[in-house]
Amino acid sequence: MSELPVLLSDLQLLRQVIESSAVGTVITDALHGDQPIVYVNPAFERLSGYSAAELLGRNCRLLQGDDHDQPGVHEIRQAIEQQQSVTVTLRNYRRDGTLFYNEFTLSPVRNAAGTVTHFVGFQNDVTAREEARLHEAQVHQQLVSTLERMTDGFVSLDRDLNFIYLNAAAARISGKRPADLAGHNLLTTFPELADTAVFQAIARAAETGTVQSAVSHMEPFGTIDATVYPAEDGISVFTRDVTRHHQMQKELRVSEERFSKVFQASPMPIVITRSSDQRLIDVNEAFLQQVGCLREEVIGRTFQESGIWDDNPDHDRLSSSLQDVDSVRSHEVRLRTRSGRALDLIISMVRVELDGEPCVVSLARDITSEKAAQRVLEDSEQRYRRIAADLQRTLDLSLDMITSFDAEGRFVTVSAACQKILGYAPEELLGRRYIDLVHPDDRAMTAREDTSITAGVATVAFQNRYLHRSGAVVWLEWAAVVLPGDPVMYCVARDITARRAAEEDQAYLAAIVQASQDAILGVSLDGTIRSWNAGAEQLYGYSMTEAVGQPMTLIVPPELHGEAVGMLDRAGRGESPSPFESVRLAKDGRRIAVCVTASPIRDVTGRVIGVSKIAQDITERHTARAEIQRLNEHLRQQLRHVTGLREIDQAIASTQDLSITLGMILDNVAQELGADAVTLLLVDPYTLNLEYASTRGFTTPLQGSTVRVGHGLAGEVALSRKALSVPDLQNAPISPAWRDVLTREQLMNYYGAPLLAKGKVVGVMEVLHRQPFEPSATWLATFEMLTAQAVIAVDNARLFAELERKNLELRLAYDETIEGWARALDLRDKETEGHSRRVTETTVELCRHLGLSSDQLVEVRRGALLHDIGKMAIPDAVLLKPGKLTDEEWVLMKEHPGHAVDLLSPIKFLRPALDIPQYHHEKWDGTGYPVGLKGEAIPLTARAFAVVDVYDALTSDRPYRPAWTRKRALEHIRSGAGTHFDPRVVEAFFQLLENEFRI
Repeated sequence: MSELPVLLSDLQLLRQVIESSAVGTVITDALHGDQPIVYVNPAFERLSGYSAAELLGRNCRLLQGDDHDQPGVHEIRQAIEQQQSVTVTLRNYRRDGTLFYNEFTLSPVRNAAGTVTHFVGFQNDVTAREEARLHEAQVHQQLVSTLERMTDGFVSLDRDLNFIYLNAAAARISGKRPADLAGHNLLTTFPELADTAVFQAIARAAETGTVQSAVSHMEPFGTIDATVYPAEDGISVFTRDVTRHHQMQKELRVSEERFSKVFQASPMPIVITRSSDQRLIDVNEAFLQQVGCLREEVIGRTFQESGIWDDNPDHDRLSSSLQDVDSVRSHEVRLRTRSGRALDLIISMVRVELDGEPCVVSLARDITSEKAAQRVLEDSEQRYRRIAADLQRTLDLSLDMITSFDAEGRFVTVSAACQKILGYAPEELLGRRYIDLVHPDDRAMTAREDTSITAGVATVAFQNRYLHRSGAVVWLEWAAVVLPGDPVMYCVARDITARRAAEEDQAYLAAIVQASQDAILGVSLDGTIRSWNAGAEQLYGYSMTEAVGQPMTLIVPPELHGEAVGMLDRAGRGESPSPFESVRLAKDGRRIAVCVTASPIRDVTGRVIGVSKIAQDITERHTARAEIQRLNEHLRQQLRHVTGLREIDQAIASTQDLSITLGMILDNVAQELGADAVTLLLVDPYTLNLEYASTRGFTTPLQGSTVRVGHGLAGEVALSRKALSVPDLQNAPISPAWRDVLTREQLMNYYGAPLLAKGKVVGVMEVLHRQPFEPSATWLATFEMLTAQAVIAVDNARLFAELERKNLELRLAYDETIEGWARALDLRDKETEGHSRRVTETTVELCRHLGLSSDQLVEVRRGALLHDIGKMAIPDAVLLKPGKLTDEEWVLMKEHPGHAVDLLSPIKFLRPALDIPQYHHEKWDGTGYPVGLKGEAIPLTARAFAVVDVYDALTSDRPYRPAWTRKRALEHIRSGAGTHFDPRVVEAFFQLLENEFRI
């Protein structure tokens, strides 16, 4: 008996653990082909962004979005097919589309037969880990990529000088591929390196842990410059092939000799300046002629000391450049010759090293005449720019887009109107190909037109579609021309989108009007028909030729001419009359019911020039309206019937008052079946009489009257168990008393049916009419349905009454058993007579005073009666000991609350009553037993019982002491408030005694 609750408790605990787990948990149905989700915990909802309602019934693949080709997905499918566990990392997407990485562990769940019924998955968000791993891989890839792009060689060796890695540059120096060297020893592969300075630098770096450098000429590699960096796990070596550098130094010496000859013979002025103090250490003849100085006047001096740059603002800028030259630089400067003439020069400077000392070589080119010509050109260009700017401002005022294209179809100029027409600023279009903005469907046509214009055929009104920046379509009308000898095409484009839309709207409107099945007319303000569509021809029978030009009275009956004139007047004032129903005349004289809608027609200035009328034939609508009304009445009747049945069902389910339910049934019978009177009789199983339970339609009550089974019409129905129909009650064999009732009520037609429940007759329902009546099949079906409801109500009421009686008997048996246990405990414990009964009744009253409900008071009563049930497990030697208990005996005695729990908890209906037996020895200050609860942690019922139990024990005689007076006991209770007892409960106890005994 106790195993099932324990199992359920474990399941509940497991569910609570999963619900509170931070690990996302999902369970799928393995017996269903698509593995639908049957459970997710809150952590899974938070992780995925989906609610449980959005996930249940769907497959977990929705979390991969379109990313279904992941290796992890294939591993999961394979694990499901093989019914095995697997752990993979997946790229998943939350409900809002954000990516997260998920470490997913899938395991099968098997039933007792070993069949896999479910798969359970545990999901951990490992986005940070995966992103860190990807970042590390990217950093490593970037490092490898950087090393591979380096022109210098890089080699990584372990402690034993085995190759770990070398880049492409290092492999080229060695003449081998990286794959051929990885894992091989340096000296084993290249033994010739053992005596070189490079290998000695490697050995020193490994030994000392310091950076070493060396240069060696190693055949066949050439001259190698190596820098060695020691590390904890090996050696890194940067190598550079300096063979070419050494060769270049040699060539440089030869070149310097040549430079000296060129230097002196060059017609361009050349100056060599020492970087450290900016003094001139050499100049050529061309420089001396340019500045008008002698060689001894400039050598060893700075430019300022030689008087070349007296008060010249370019001197400081050039001096600064001389300090920072690291590549060829050119500066434009102005200086004065010895004669005072100003020169504009371009000085090109480059840093060189002469005899180990850094210097700057400067070459000067005279651009004085070029500058003068440039100033003239700039003045001319400035004037052109002003003219062009003025012209562009004028063009920008145009509402049309004025533009030009080069021979490749690129925008050369464009006016500001492009912003409004195409959504692009002019600077965004310059340089772009215009064909890229043309609608794809119009590009071929536009290209042909471009070819035609380029051939010299001017375009006057070419139309095509462009794409606005927003994606909208814009219609443009172009005028373009190409001038002879000029590759530029000049164009003007006008936005005709609104015009095209209006033209298309008119075309659509005309097509719609002509295709409409309704009659659509255009009437001038004088009542003349101006337009007539096919729908009007079909409705009225007049062709367009016959109708156009005729007065509106052609189709308006004479009695409605005033209505037509009034409508024209209102439309002429700009009003739009509401749709109205009217009558029109057809060509064959038929009168047609129509619904007319009229609207004013306005010209471009907004002036009303006519009226449009739409007439719809509503003859069928009138017919359908009548049919709908008939169907609605039938539906309302059906709705009343269904509503009545529902109300009866609700009454059966919600109330146990049979008279109310039967009254509702009889009301529905009278209403739905058109009965003038209805009765319902119930069979008394003990007297076999039919008693009137409820009636409707009688002026005098019949309740209290009885009919013997087998006698009268109702008795005959009950005996035969069949329905009985009597068309004429005047000739029926009935009792005089019943005939008097029928005569007084003027009832002449009878129909009765038995109420059968589980094969037994429980009553009879009778329906009576004052007029001749023949029941139809529908009437009988409805009556049978209502009698079935009556049977359910009667049977349900009787079953409920029987169940109430048995529950009461069972409850009385429970309570008598508990009271018997309490009396047995009093006798065994030698308590005073009635102790358990007194403390029980007082505790119940105290708890009622404290606000406990009636249902809670039932559990209080049971718990108080059984408060010492645990003492049944205490040995008599301890329980009945007359003297003081030893410490060991007190330990045994204090175990009786635990014994009470062990004895009562297996009894389900007594579990709610355990608080008093388990905790009535706990104290307010926490010094009680068995668990030392404190304050409000002690159940309220146990706190209340503790006060009553102590009070009853103190005021009762004991073998070891006489009873205390009531006053002394109350003083003891008062003194224990806040230590032994709950102060609020003590106060309530005193109020209870005051109200009961007036103390």
